[in-house]
Amino acid sequence: MKKCILIITLLAVAFTMGAQQPWTLQQCIDYAMEHNVGILQSRLQQQNADYQLKMSQNAWLPSVSASASEGLGFGQSPSYTGVYVSDNSSSASVGISVSVPLFQGLNLYNTNKANQLNYDASVQDLEAAKRELQLAIMAYYMEVVYCKELLGVAEKQLELSESQHQRTQELFQVGRLPESNVYESAAQVASDRASLTEAQNNLMLRLLDLAQALEIDNTEGFDVVAPETFTSDELPLASPQNTIQHALNHQPELLAAQLRLQQAHYDLKAAKSAWYPSLSFYGGYSNGYYHYFTNDNANIPLSQQLKTNGRTQLGLSLNIPIFNGMQTKYRVKMTELGIENQQLNIENTSKKLKKEIQQAYYSAVAAKEKYVAAENSLKSSQLAYDYAQAGFEAGKTTLMELNESKNRLYKAESSLLQAKYEYLYRCKVMAFYNNFT
Repeated sequence: MKKCILIITLLAVAFTMGAQQPWTLQQCIDYAMEHNVGILQSRLQQQNADYQLKMSQNAWLPSVSASASEGLGFGQSPSYTGVYVSDNSSSASVGISVSVPLFQGLNLYNTNKANQLNYDASVQDLEAAKRELQLAIMAYYMEVVYCKELLGVAEKQLELSESQHQRTQELFQVGRLPESNVYESAAQVASDRASLTEAQNNLMLRLLDLAQALEIDNTEGFDVVAPETFTSDELPLASPQNTIQHALNHQPELLAAQLRLQQAHYDLKAAKSAWYPSLSFYGGYSNGYYHYFTNDNANIPLSQQLKTNGRTQLGLSLNIPIFNGMQTKYRVKMTELGIENQQLNIENTSKKLKKEIQQAYYSAVAAKEKYVAAENSLKSSQLAYDYAQAGFEAGKTTLMELNESKNRLYKAESSLLQAKYEYLYRCKVMAFYNNFT
């Protein structure tokens, strides 16, 4: 008996653990930020920009290299004295060299500044990708909760139709209604049951859309929590002028474009630096060993050669560009075109942003008016249905009139739900542009 109880308990615990809890909107957004492929790619691009910045920062450091060689000479061969002798020989050499850039026309400085701005822009790119994904997830989420409530309305309408059908049968049996009313009420039940099936399918498809947007592999048992109820006065709208001004100063798409314009100016300076002379310091040490294959030339011991064959070099190297096939000229021209293009990109992004905010604001205003009208329509439709129901019970209203009233009520409830979530979404979009989310 104890074993049975233990097994049942374990199964219950496993079932509870396996059942998924409904997701809130914030949970959906947080999950998408960690698993969305586009966000992961943006993070990789930011990491790549960080590596480019580190490379340019370390370009100031000295370049150190070591070398080693082994060779055979036949006939005239070099000797440790620097004179060629008539003998076959082998030689080995090692060396180390250091080079330090002193001046390169400010190329390193400008390149480093450009890479810093490129990294800052990549940070804004990632933020822009997150915000775009947040809007997309919000839209999918609102579609799901709308379909959930629409399903509830369809279930309620089916219950009313079934109750009405049962009442019609009762009235027919006592002779108060003709048999045709029974068939008509049965047809209404079938129609409402079809509407319920359609609502169930729509909800399933919207849940699938949201799960796919979240990159969820196993969608079985996936569900969401509907947001809290609200009234039309609980979601104030900021003015479009204030929202536009705020967005122009804070939207990551525009900030990234402005940073890349600054980057393009430093890229231009770096390209022009190729016209200036460059100066670098160099130093090195080398040593070698020579061995002859015949006895005509004496072979000096390795230790003694290492003492005498060592050579140290220190110096400055000046490079003056004269002509490089017009490469620098056209590289500068292309960079200047890049600056003009980036300026146009900023202008286009600003216009697009203003247009989006204005459309979002007036869509929200229209959605609010639609929501208020839908609330009033629902109240009127509910009263009309209540009167029709009472009239049907009193024999003053036909079944067809009652069904028409019920269908108008269903349509009013559906319209209210649609207006409700459209208004809620539009308000969240405006809050999104104001950084209130």
